[in-house]
Amino acid sequence: MMSKLYFFRAVSGIALLIGGLALLVQPQIEQKVAEREEKKLVEAFKQLATTNENSEKAEATKLDLMVKDAKGILIIPKIDLEMLIFEGADANSLNRGVGLLQTKKKFGINNIGLAGHRGASYGKQFNRLDELVMNDEIYVKQGSTEFTFIVEDKYIVDRTRVDVLNELGSPYLTLVTCTPIGAKNPTDRLIVQAKLKSTHKEDI
Repeated sequence: MMSKLYFFRAVSGIALLIGGLALLVQPQIEQKVAEREEKKLVEAFKQLATTNENSEKAEATKLDLMVKDAKGILIIPKIDLEMLIFEGADANSLNRGVGLLQTKKKFGINNIGLAGHRGASYGKQFNRLDELVMNDEIYVKQGSTEFTFIVEDKYIVDRTRVDVLNELGSPYLTLVTCTPIGAKNPTDRLIVQAKLKSTHKEDI
């Protein structure tokens, strides 16, 4: 009887010890994960300066969501821009369109970061992004749903300032590109932030 009681106490003690250690270690693990994600974002911001001469060929004038891996369409009438949205900010995504920086976030719910190159030719990719001003409209189409965003702010930050993708209390769209245009390996990033104005779902 005593041996069973001793065994039960020993197991309970070990369980409590493991539980306590888990509570102590969990914040550190979460911090490491957050740091790793932030490093990925910093790298994505840095890669915007790595332009690809073939990227202009990848931009289509007539876009279709049937294109493999496309997550939607970004439309900015003010600068005659219409580009496909792909996951990530690697060369494969940025050479075909704009990159969705944090793939777990949702349009119409979170602050969505989209990164894009600035092409060498006028009107290509994000090279006219600096022309946007307050109240300009930006659209994102995903299937039968269209999100309308209104430009609220435009500013320049260092390429390490990934905090521009932090949540803002309501749905936003944050566009990111390197600046100044034409500079070799620029360390600054142009940021355009737009707040969600409306969501429209077409009847199918």
